[in-house]
Amino acid sequence: MSKQQAYNRIAQATIKALREQAENGKVNDISTEAVYKAIDAAFNKEYSQLVSYIDEAKTALKFISTGDESLSKEQMINLAQTTLSKLQ
Repeated sequence: MSKQQAYNRIAQATIKALREQAENGKVNDISTEAVYKAIDAAFNKEYSQLVSYIDEAKTALKFISTGDESLSKEQMINLAQTTLSKLQ
């Protein structure tokens, strides 16, 4: 997940909420609150996904750091690369 991708998804949710409010022709305090809620929901979704990726990375790093002999060097490298790819 890149920072740019997260911002784009939040921006898309914001634009969608703004467009819906404009189409309804009801831009006021209540509709503004709906836009804020859309932004908050999009941000929370991105944040929870990031927390999930961080938790997965912690788990993988802890496993690799134990030097568990059940994994070969190649398997450890693959685990590390797979985990890293989720964070990029």
